[in-house]
Amino acid sequence: GGYALMAASAALLRAEDHIHDPPAAQKCAELLQVVRDSSDRGLVQNAKWAAELAASLKLTQPVVPVFTAPDSQEQIEFVQIVLAKAYFDNREYERAAFHLKTCSSHKAFFLRCYALYLAGEKRKEDQIADLLGPMDKEQVTNKALAGLSADMRARHHSGQMDAFGLYMYGVVLKEQKLHKQATEVLVQCVGLYPLLWCAWMELVGLCTDANDADKLELVQLPKHWIRLFFHAYLALELQQNEEALERYTHLADVYSDSQYVQTQIAIAHYNRRAFDESEQIFQALCKCDPFRLDQLDVYSNILFVKDLKPELSVLAQRSCQVDEYRTETCCIIANYYSLRGRHDKAVMYFQRALRLNRRYLAAWTLMGHEYVELKNTPAAIESYRRAVEINPRDYRAWYGLGQTYEILFMPLYAVYYYRQAQRLRPYDARMWQALAQTFKSLSRSADAIRCYERAIELGEDANTLFDLAVIHQDEESADEAAQCFARVVELCRVDDERRLVACDFLAKYFKDKRDFDQAKKYATALMESGGKHRDTGKQLLDEIQARK
Repeated sequence: GGYALMAASAALLRAEDHIHDPPAAQKCAELLQVVRDSSDRGLVQNAKWAAELAASLKLTQPVVPVFTAPDSQEQIEFVQIVLAKAYFDNREYERAAFHLKTCSSHKAFFLRCYALYLAGEKRKEDQIADLLGPMDKEQVTNKALAGLSADMRARHHSGQMDAFGLYMYGVVLKEQKLHKQATEVLVQCVGLYPLLWCAWMELVGLCTDANDADKLELVQLPKHWIRLFFHAYLALELQQNEEALERYTHLADVYSDSQYVQTQIAIAHYNRRAFDESEQIFQALCKCDPFRLDQLDVYSNILFVKDLKPELSVLAQRSCQVDEYRTETCCIIANYYSLRGRHDKAVMYFQRALRLNRRYLAAWTLMGHEYVELKNTPAAIESYRRAVEINPRDYRAWYGLGQTYEILFMPLYAVYYYRQAQRLRPYDARMWQALAQTFKSLSRSADAIRCYERAIELGEDANTLFDLAVIHQDEESADEAAQCFARVVELCRVDDERRLVACDFLAKYFKDKRDFDQAKKYATALMESGGKHRDTGKQLLDEIQARK
């Protein structure tokens, strides 16, 4: 885990040594070309990303873009492409593809393939009547994939594919679970057209861990400034949050007005559980652009964790006013209802988000949490599994599966799922605590002790210390138990039950060791606590006095 992450990071840093960073005007011109190329092909999210990045650059003079002229075949097919694009924009995908079937230019081929792919996706969505059908049933698939794959394979082998065609081919191969071939094709794609950001994102999606990232053989990737964004995004997706934060902070120096970069910094803080820092950035983003909804569901998660009901209510109302039918809005409203204890309503809004976008990872994971609250464990398991299918790097879904199987008293399953979460978040004490508790329930004390000790190394916590002390006590390792209980006494409030149990043990432990001063200190703390422990403390003090 940790060593693989460090090796991948070192490889990325070495690759960055040779990346040329051109002047802002040149980058802006390149990005504006991307906006045009992407818009012409219906890649609206890629166009939006490039346009926002171009607008964030610090320019000292106006930039006049020089757009690449279409090739001769594209000029011949210009009217048909324009007609097909009009149908495409009207969501008449099969009609758009039909009018391009005789065209052979790169742009026409991409638009036809993309239209058929989206038509297949639309038909697939229409066939899925139930959001939570059984996992063992045959999954509804995009029926267009096989035909598209055959067409694109033939064109690829003949060497007649441009970068956009390669991107589409990579997406299809990825959907067919042919990950090795998809990676090779997407690496070709970014080599031909480095600023096709959606292709870089697909490459990141193919990396389930740091070993996969290392296998990308980064020397094959273009030595282009966009690699800096790729490395930062990859680090964030692999939960290397400190590295991601460092990289995005460096990018923020150049792209100071980039809302995308600031949002990624906020997400890195959120992943680190630095909620205050993340909240401040999201507040600034909302003030800067009050109509922006991108990633605001993450902001709502922060408000949920901090139990800020009024702020979450305001965010939900504002999001509704901007766009009631955005996935982010539905998730924000769901979080609001969850915070108010209305878990049934929260599920309804998460389901609404998934009707808008069935691949929206956060909605599946959070809906799993809601089903746990409703004690509907089969639905919770289904939701978490869907999340893991979409993104095997989602540690929250793996962790949720572990918790759900714990509830079902199936600890061996829970151990498996907690291990997956721990592998993705090796520096998160909560993962080790969950593993330790499950090992404890299996009477695997040695494994439980190792996990508790690792959790304490990552962040000392009274609960973990207390649980470790109890195991040592059960294993008759009195010296180790005493060390842990002593720290519990230091960390807990005077009236905390854990502290009083620790004082009871320590008073008896030091009495048996004939260290009467220490024994008296803990027995006195017990007596001063009042309640049921007062008599125990008094009795211990009497025994200590008699022993003296």
